[in-house]
Amino acid sequence: MMNTTLSRRMIDISLLGPFTGDFTKPYSFQVGPHWKDFIGFRVVEGTDHSRHFFGGQTWELPICPNCKESLHQIFTFDLSDPRLAIVRIDNLKELPLISCLNCSYYWEPQTFKLDPIKNQITILHQNNTQNWEMDAEDKIPSPLPRMDMKLMNMFKGDIPVDDESYESAFESFGDEYICRLLGAPLYASGPIDRECPCCSKEMIYVSTITGETYGNERNAISTVDFVIGESLIYFLFCKDCLLLKTEVQST
Repeated sequence: MMNTTLSRRMIDISLLGPFTGDFTKPYSFQVGPHWKDFIGFRVVEGTDHSRHFFGGQTWELPICPNCKESLHQIFTFDLSDPRLAIVRIDNLKELPLISCLNCSYYWEPQTFKLDPIKNQITILHQNNTQNWEMDAEDKIPSPLPRMDMKLMNMFKGDIPVDDESYESAFESFGDEYICRLLGAPLYASGPIDRECPCCSKEMIYVSTITGETYGNERNAISTVDFVIGESLIYFLFCKDCLLLKTEVQST
């Protein structure tokens, strides 16, 4: 699995900038461009007024060059939901978050192009220096079993303001839920690169996905063991270029 050199108890939030004194802006100057004065959501099992879901496959997905299997459509968000206005564009009905979860391709930055006319996603960039592949018996199925999801406003403890609350936020992420949507990213090792590789504009921070905590499988996701080590996959989106970019950090 991916090397993990950073303990959750060793995270230094000084990397993220000073606390502003305002709960709604916990760490300002580097996270600020992602923060947008917006609390964000936990994504959890349940029925919502909009069609958000885990798993399934509503797009034509590329084949992973390493393990030769279809990439995973992990979460998909209904862009008719007014709460997601920041990522809404006219010709895109839903935003899928995708990656292969069964090999080392997801450990390094990836870029995907969305084509809503053909309902197709293509790989623009991947880099695989480790050439690792999960054992067959441990692989996460693709497509993942589909399950309805709902958005819940993040709790106060999900938005850390100091070392103690940062540690607490990490403890609940992966235990109580596995997907953070919008709001402030929860970084393991400092801010990610948010420049669009096509137009060089700032991409929108969309989401972070992590795996279920070992020993706590089927708590956050009841239909499958969703275990990806201690990785956090960050998703960024460029509305102008229809590019989805991922970057991974590890706790």
